[in-house]
Amino acid sequence: MQTSNPLTKQFLLAAKYQEIHALKQLQNSCASLTKLGDFVHQLQKERAMSNIFLASKSLRFSNELTQQIPITQSAQDTFYDSLKTTFISDNADPGHSRLYNLITYSLQALDVLPALRHQIGRQNVTPIHATQSFTQLIASLLNIILEAADGASDPHVTRLLVAYFNFMQGKEYAGQERACGAQAFAASKFTEDQKTQLAHFVQEQSHSFSFFNEYADDHLLKCYTSLIEHPVNKQVDQLRSLLQKLDDENAQPLSQLSEVWYEVTTTRIDIMHKIEQNISDHLIDSAAMQIACAQRKLNSNKQILNTLEQQYMPATDGQLALKNNEPTNTAASKLNSNKTMYDLILEQSQHIKQINQALVDAKRVITEQKVIHQAKYILIEQLKLTEEQAHKQLQKQAMDSHSSLYNVAQKIVELSDD
Repeated sequence: MQTSNPLTKQFLLAAKYQEIHALKQLQNSCASLTKLGDFVHQLQKERAMSNIFLASKSLRFSNELTQQIPITQSAQDTFYDSLKTTFISDNADPGHSRLYNLITYSLQALDVLPALRHQIGRQNVTPIHATQSFTQLIASLLNIILEAADGASDPHVTRLLVAYFNFMQGKEYAGQERACGAQAFAASKFTEDQKTQLAHFVQEQSHSFSFFNEYADDHLLKCYTSLIEHPVNKQVDQLRSLLQKLDDENAQPLSQLSEVWYEVTTTRIDIMHKIEQNISDHLIDSAAMQIACAQRKLNSNKQILNTLEQQYMPATDGQLALKNNEPTNTAASKLNSNKTMYDLILEQSQHIKQINQALVDAKRVITEQKVIHQAKYILIEQLKLTEEQAHKQLQKQAMDSHSSLYNVAQKIVELSDD
């Protein structure tokens, strides 16, 4: 005789199966994000090379750019294959319409790449416009990571995704700095606006890496130490100082330094990319560990339920007895059995509660960052601003209204939706 509704047991196990399925899907998503990171890395290189090529009037980096384009294309193809495998397969997890819509938007935006490359090759576009075009494409790709983090169900992996996004965002600002400086050196002039822009990129790198440090675990913090202690940082600082001494007049030919700047900043960014790959591997390993924990718990629950089912058996006299034929009180046995089932249900309920509680903080940060990025994009589109100008406008409005950056951004988004 069974002591509880069989459907209760089925749903108890089904809940754990769903948890494992969600973790496996999250693990697959993390693997796909690794391919996204590789593609973004190559796009960032192509952006910097394009800047030198355009600013030098095609005198520099023509061969390098020609060689880089197929490398970027190969990384893009690998990323697309990963998207198909993870999100379009028969085993794809439903219920992530926002993520799918964002991926759709990003893929559509990437359709402009061939035309942009053609314009660059024919010198029919300015370095500034080319940089903005690449930067918008990269921004839409990075937002996929933020949306994936928002849909993650495991608090530990979610925090790592937040750290991953902010590290990639810091690396992207480093990439924009590389492109900006390369353009200045190649043209042998540096306007005050460009100097302000460069300072903005440096400041935002620091801001993004601060967020990364807040959400990274000890393993990733040790990886980050390898970046901040690397001697290449001193070389970057020296070249930054040299850039600040340039003005908007062609006072001295420094175009040859564009290649030096590119090599030094690329060394630094390549170190960032290795850390980025380390974060990706760590994400996948962390998801695997959570899957293993959930699987062990599922097996434990199965064993307990099997014990409950086998504990009682019909006796010849029609009364319940233990398998060892020791007599027992039927009412007491049912009470103990129900209590054990209740304990399993309560334990699983508390587990879910703890997960949800741990997700609250990370989700709050994700929501704020998504809104701020959305507000920036609205300002960029409506007022034709650069990312730096949009950021400064948000900061100014926040200071003038004595409010937070998030509250100002939220109002802009709400007004845009009306």
